Amino acid sequence: MMGNQQQDITAYAAALRAALKSMPEDDRSDIVQEACTHLEASAQAGRLEATLAAFGSPETYASQFLEVSAGASAEERSVWTAAGSFLGSVVMGLLAVLFVAVAVIDILVPAFGIWVNPASGAVYFGLAGMTSRAQELAGAWLSLASLAAALATALLSYVSARAALREAGRYMKASSRTSPVSGTR
Repeated sequence: MMGNQQQDITAYAAALRAALKSMPEDDRSDIVQEACTHLEASAQAGRLEATLAAFGSPETYASQFLEVSAGASAEERSVWTAAGSFLGSVVMGLLAVLFVAVAVIDILVPAFGIWVNPASGAVYFGLAGMTSRAQELAGAWLSLASLAAALATALLSYVSARAALREAGRYMKASSRTSPVSGTR
């Protein structure tokens, strides 16, 4: 291989490495090494100029790898977003059920509530029988506050579930697309 061709390959590899700087080092090195191997084989066969023309500029050649890399990371983020939204939806749904249970228990069992012991200042959540001089703090407001909290958390659960379904749909749509095979130019 002539020295001039080796310089062309080295210059192309350096420009390709610079164009791929946003990719992880391992991936970048693999792509540059593969391109160099292909260019060196073409140079030995006397087709270096044709291969360089087929590759295009280093930036153009790098763009196909950057697009695939960006799509893969977006897919990965979409999966984690969907999982997080689903988990948030489940947690909010359980909290809504808990708040409804507190409201129902407060209505059915009048001794249930938020109590304070005036002597010690201790606050209790539950039945009034914990101390003889306990005073209820919330009264009927406990039921209303619990129902309001249940409504708010149910709404958050609904919004989170919709976000999870939307992200899962995006992931399924993105994963069903076929990406172009790199290096087929």
